[in-house]
Amino acid sequence: MGGPNPVRARDVGQPMDLRLQTEKNREDKRMKYSLIRQGLVGLVSLGVLLLFSTTATAASDGALGLNSIGSTVVSIVKGDTAQITGMADIVLVPWSTGQPAPVGSTTACVFASTGLYSMTATSANPSGAIFRMTDGLAFIDYTVGWNDGVAGLQAVSNGAALLGLVGDALSLTCGGATPATVQVDITVANMNGAPTGAFSDTLTIIIAPL
Repeated sequence: MGGPNPVRARDVGQPMDLRLQTEKNREDKRMKYSLIRQGLVGLVSLGVLLLFSTTATAASDGALGLNSIGSTVVSIVKGDTAQITGMADIVLVPWSTGQPAPVGSTTACVFASTGLYSMTATSANPSGAIFRMTDGLAFIDYTVGWNDGVAGLQAVSNGAALLGLVGDALSLTCGGATPATVQVDITVANMNGAPTGAFSDTLTIIIAPL
């Protein structure tokens, strides 16, 4: 606790001056090892700090003088984006036997930062590549077409992408226009084959820049 250091067995019988010198040598060695250990810890810490500072930034500091010049790297990554807006629900006119085949459509604005995009349409009630409406029990097959405003109306299969379509690369709102069109058609045969009822489907349009 607070008393004198115990005398080791091997120190007994040695002259007092020699024992004091031995204890001093031991203390010097302990101090030397402690300083070496602290120095190694400091070097490791400095190495870690330098590693993180060099990998995190390439900026440089200026030296002290009449003029001091520092530098910093300015960078940014821009990703491609797309957006479809302006669509409305397609509500087909109520139909009964003897009437023409139902047709409906809605227009849309398609922005693509690259100017080109792909379009994929999916049905909530599909059967393979076929789009279907349902009343909860029965189904009515229908077809989907897409017109980008340039290439004309193209047939679409459920889940299959149309490629190379042209979008607006400058305006998110297409300058107020809606040049793209999605059209749905149901044949008279499919209507005649369906029972009476209210049928619907959720048609999802996926736009991706190319």
